[in-house]
Amino acid sequence: MAIEPRTYQARRDIELRETLLSQREVERAINKVKELTSGYGLVGRRRLLTGALRLTRSMSPEIADTLQRCRETLNYDWPVEIFVRPEPVFNAYCMKNASGPVVIVLSSRLVEAFNPAELSFVIGHELGHAAFDHFGVPMPLTATVEDMAGTMVSRPTALQLYLWCRAAEISADRAGLLCARDPEAAATGFFKLASGISSERVRTDLQAYAAQVESLAATPDARRKPRDDDDTLDCFSTHPYSPVRVRAVLAFASSRVYREATGLGGGGLEMAEVDEIVDRDLKLMDPSYLENKDSESTWMRRLLYTAGVAVAAANGEIDKREILALQALLGADEVSHHIDVERVVKELDGRIEDAVKNSPLAYRAQLIQHLTVVAAADGTVDDAELAEMCRIADKLGVDPNVVTQTLHGAAWPMD
Repeated sequence: MAIEPRTYQARRDIELRETLLSQREVERAINKVKELTSGYGLVGRRRLLTGALRLTRSMSPEIADTLQRCRETLNYDWPVEIFVRPEPVFNAYCMKNASGPVVIVLSSRLVEAFNPAELSFVIGHELGHAAFDHFGVPMPLTATVEDMAGTMVSRPTALQLYLWCRAAEISADRAGLLCARDPEAAATGFFKLASGISSERVRTDLQAYAAQVESLAATPDARRKPRDDDDTLDCFSTHPYSPVRVRAVLAFASSRVYREATGLGGGGLEMAEVDEIVDRDLKLMDPSYLENKDSESTWMRRLLYTAGVAVAAANGEIDKREILALQALLGADEVSHHIDVERVVKELDGRIEDAVKNSPLAYRAQLIQHLTVVAAADGTVDDAELAEMCRIADKLGVDPNVVTQTLHGAAWPMD
């Protein structure tokens, strides 16, 4: 049964996108990105044709049938191609050019290890990005593109763009679930992606994973029962975003829209109720300390400046683009172009101690994610920068896996 995408699109996805597209600075940035990347999609496809395998029906009738079912479910009729890249990790992404086909790329390990329902979820998710036209706001380029005056969008707008990216993932996950018709397959797919494990030696215990989701996603307002512990970010040891996404998928599986679309009958939550759960959970990833005016936020902004300088200088020099990234996060008035690196870095450990004593773990985890923005601003994250971010994370009591998982998420913001 085909279903109109707007009926299940995440409310925050719709609202943030409409707000962003109404802003002149975002419109100008998107036009600049189109100017700079014109034809890139065709180049990317050409590279895949020379370095990956394009799957045809004769090669893999199972995947071809899966794609066709997903197209029918999502009512998507634009041409689609699937490529397999020889990669030893679980990975999938989608790209689109205005004049060419939509291209879905799967890693060879994912194709080998995911069962049919999990593969349906992944392909449906990627196709969902195309069905919702998430590529109409190309990220992260829209948030970082520059003209002669510097970054084209303001810091608050850039933060909104990243928040929209996260909401867009929720919409695409719902598309994936409609295609898979199996919430457990979606959850086990997340488990494999988060852990990198598909071996039978480790059993996918969804109850344990759900408890891990609860420890991250259940803020006091969202909890059904109060909790007295302070482990709200324990699940960052696997993936900083997957638990919230699993919770959102399970909420959508309880909705009336999903039940009717998959032939399960009436009843279920209204989409407004589902979106209320999702909106609360997504707030956990809001970069609140950058905007809040309380004392904890002030300490964290000072630490972000010091740690950002330390990470940028870890390889022996600070790139201008890394300074611009710090300015985008903290504001141009807060970051000088002429930095006494030695003096600033000497303050780092003391500021880390202050943050551990005075700031919540949620703020500290967010700061580590923001450091990856600085490190990657020049287009590459070298070993010295990675090591410094992991060192800072460890001292802040944040699992260093947050660094690597966030870098992966930034590389494929619409994965």
